[in-house]
Parts: sequence; C-alpha cells; structure tokens
Amino acid sequence: MAIKQKSKRNDERFAPAGKLLRVEMIFTQALEEDFLDAFREHKVAARYTKLANVMGAGYSNPCLGDAIWPQLNMMYIVYCSQDEAEKIKDIVWYLRDKYRTEGIACFISNAEEV
Repeated sequence: MAIKQKSKRNDERFAPAGKLLRVEMIFTQALEEDFLDAFREHKVAARYTKLANVMGAGYSNPCLGDAIWPQLNMMYIVYCSQDEAEKIKDIVWYLRDKYRTEGIACFISNAEEV
C-alpha cells in the first residue's frame, strides 16, 4: 500500500498526545494488587497496557511458569507525563522497599505518539 501524503485528522479525539514517557514495570503476579492499589491511591496509570504471564529471569528468582520456577510475572506499560512518571517511580521504590526479596523492574524512556 503506497501512502502519498500524511493523513490529516481534524477530530480532536484522535489527536496524538505528542511527547510522553514510557514507563515499563515488570513484577511478580503476587504484587499486582499492591501496584493497582497504589495507582488508584495516587491517581496514576489510569490507562495502561497489561501483559499477563510474562516469563523471564532478572536479578531475583526466575519466573518461568514451569515445575522448577512456577511463578510468573506481570508487565504494565504506561505512557504518561513527566509528573505522572515521577509518581509511578515513587510507587516502585516504595514497593521495592516493602518487598525486598521480590523482583520489581522499572524502565522509563521517551516516547512520542504519532
């Protein structure tokens, strides 16, 4: 399919958000409710992408969903402003401190909606 020119959207419902931050969190399924409670309490991450049954090995015990390493991870991806990303980062640090033996990963990068 050849695209000759950019599509012009005049409808504000489809206007791109522009510059955002991508906050990617990976944590064991057992912590999902703690994260969701904190998101609600601090009014962040109202819109997110959730990936369930995420497998991997990081700096804590592997979560592979098998007989040897039966746990699985969750992954949440949030696109947000700098202020919201800072609040999410604070939640991550709080939960890391509360659950020192659980693996909680968080990555923040620049993103742009087009």
